[in-house]
Amino acid sequence: MKALRKALVALAAGLALTTGVLQQPALGADPSDGTVRIKVIRDSNTNGRYDSATELPAAGITVELTDVDGYTVTGVTGPDGVATFPPNTVLSGGKYYVRMKMPNGSFLEPTFGAAGGLASNASIIDVADGKDAELTMGVRNPADWCEDNPHLSTVCQVAATKSGGVRTTVTFGFNERGDSNSGNTTTLATRNDTGNTYGVAYHRQQRRIFTGAHAKRHTVYGPGGQGAIYVTPRAGGPTTLFTTVPNAGTTAHQDSVRLDGPFVSTVGKESLGDIDISENDRQLFAVNLNDRRLYTYNAGQPTAAAPVTSVAIPNPGCRAASDWRPFGLGVRDGVVYVGGTCSAESTQNAADLLAAVWTYNPVAGTFGATPILTKTLNFPRGEANVGATFSSRWYPWTAGPATFPAPSQIVAHPEPILSDIAIESNGDMVLGFRDRFADMTGFQMDHPNSAYTGLHSTVSGGDLNRACRKPDGSFEWEGVGNCPNNAPTRPNGGQAANVVEFYPGDNWPGVHQETAQGAIGLSLREGRVASTSMDPTNQAWTGGIGFFDRTTGSRGANTAENGFSIQKLNDPLDGGFGKANGLGDLEVLCDEPAVQIGSRVWYDKNKGGAQSVDDDEPGIPGVTVQLLAEDGTLMATVRTGVDGAYYFGPEHGVRPNTKYKIRFDKSTADTSVIKPRPRDPANQLFWSPVQANGAPADVNSDAVPDGASNGQYATADVTTGPPGTVDHTIDAGLYVNRL
Repeated sequence: MKALRKALVALAAGLALTTGVLQQPALGADPSDGTVRIKVIRDSNTNGRYDSATELPAAGITVELTDVDGYTVTGVTGPDGVATFPPNTVLSGGKYYVRMKMPNGSFLEPTFGAAGGLASNASIIDVADGKDAELTMGVRNPADWCEDNPHLSTVCQVAATKSGGVRTTVTFGFNERGDSNSGNTTTLATRNDTGNTYGVAYHRQQRRIFTGAHAKRHTVYGPGGQGAIYVTPRAGGPTTLFTTVPNAGTTAHQDSVRLDGPFVSTVGKESLGDIDISENDRQLFAVNLNDRRLYTYNAGQPTAAAPVTSVAIPNPGCRAASDWRPFGLGVRDGVVYVGGTCSAESTQNAADLLAAVWTYNPVAGTFGATPILTKTLNFPRGEANVGATFSSRWYPWTAGPATFPAPSQIVAHPEPILSDIAIESNGDMVLGFRDRFADMTGFQMDHPNSAYTGLHSTVSGGDLNRACRKPDGSFEWEGVGNCPNNAPTRPNGGQAANVVEFYPGDNWPGVHQETAQGAIGLSLREGRVASTSMDPTNQAWTGGIGFFDRTTGSRGANTAENGFSIQKLNDPLDGGFGKANGLGDLEVLCDEPAVQIGSRVWYDKNKGGAQSVDDDEPGIPGVTVQLLAEDGTLMATVRTGVDGAYYFGPEHGVRPNTKYKIRFDKSTADTSVIKPRPRDPANQLFWSPVQANGAPADVNSDAVPDGASNGQYATADVTTGPPGTVDHTIDAGLYVNRL
């Protein structure tokens, strides 16, 4: 019989489908079994639960069913995340272990456990007596993890006439609202340390913040010049030069000439754009605006003398080669997203304005064959300044001082820079657009053209947009197809009727209808996404952060309630740019990917020390489980849930690569699940033997009794793995000795 079953297993493997929903062939269907259905989802917020509104099915995950004799059949989840197993004669018993295996080279791993949440790996499913059954299991990218209420970091941009001691690199809590002050904002670097910067990247393991030089009128470069990337310890300490990106430009500031008026034509064309770090902390990416190349550096070293690679960023088909202006970056699932715009500077035709996003494979060092998104930017937008001229759409890039609008028109003239990219839980792209014109002007500045006199102030007109991922992997713009338009029609102070907005909170009603300034901070655990914003608390001439609902795009009935002001005119710490892009990039400072340990306490009916799929062996609720440090110090206490499961994670202080003890206390066990129920649990409940012969390690009992085998406690020694690992193999069995 076993030989026949082995042959059937081999036949099943040969018949396995390689695409779509893989169903194990019905090899002489056994009517005593029901159908097994396993759904695997992408647990993007790593909370151990299925959030169906935002989390996607996980395709391509191998699912194994194993019976008590060790025979296994496999399936692979299809686009809907489901693997279905009809009744078959390869397996026997009706109860099977369910395990997931990731594809070779995958960034995905089994997700965290949670009480009442997703089924853990090595779960047991019961389809005996013809009943169907299904489990929902989860996988996650460890790099998606972030603690609750993490800190954010941005850079303040400081005018050349300000003190060199004015702050640049700062951090603050995600939940901060209202005004920045010394109690809620930490200064880590000043203008003397970094000069003017835009890009921000964070090395989780080393807790270092990288910032990249940026060309903005009426500022100064730092000690490293146009191509400088600086590094600052998050805990505080000296800022140092990490590297200098070569060929980043040569144009010097001329702050003595009309407040750096001649420099305006350099903005967006020299120095650096966005910078970012790979999910494994190994690579630092930087966009060189001057040569339009993506540079990669070894992020783990104290300094970098030279790049590892330098690759030209493809032109998506701009009218002239000189119109292609890459700038923004995003990283997720091992893919680097690179965004830029066709500036239409050569034609001055708004129909030639285009946003494009490319994907870059850092392993192969190659870009995709075509952009994953292109969007012509000649659509109606909200007014940057309600009632102002040149305010309600994007305009081609201005060439220089001689082509600047006349002074009466200088209040707003939005020119697009695709400055930041973030990837949502469901694969949608969040796109941040910075207004180049605001970096060419400022607050109370001379017109760059000497033919005009007087001082003028600029209102920025950036944007926050959504490109929704379609089932085929392509993207559609907000308001198109199934990509929502959340903008209400509010003629009296709100958006005009023909304006489409996924993020209608990008708005100070009646004053500014486009307040976003181009940088994005997205944590998949938070309900809101952060963006640099003009007047975020409805205070005029300020800059800071707006917090937008990730589903509705709203900032609430009163937009000021979800704003945090950082730059404020007349504040000694202010950089001096008012509404004209006073901040740079925005980065979420997540800790290293968390680890989790745990599994279950079960009734070991057959007393063998391994969870059996043959016997009725339920999990035991109510067992007290203690997490102890290596020296025995109590760190946390939980009780097993209705399925006997328990978990310890970052909320309990669990750290990677650390030794712990897990102590089980049977005195609180709910023995009602054991049939017949023991009359004297204190003496009749015995701890199962460890290391059961022939049983997989993930179903063995690991708890060694502290004394007699029917004593109150049993303990397992555990060493956690590297950041991001999950160990759901630490089990304890209890059996009843009725003699």
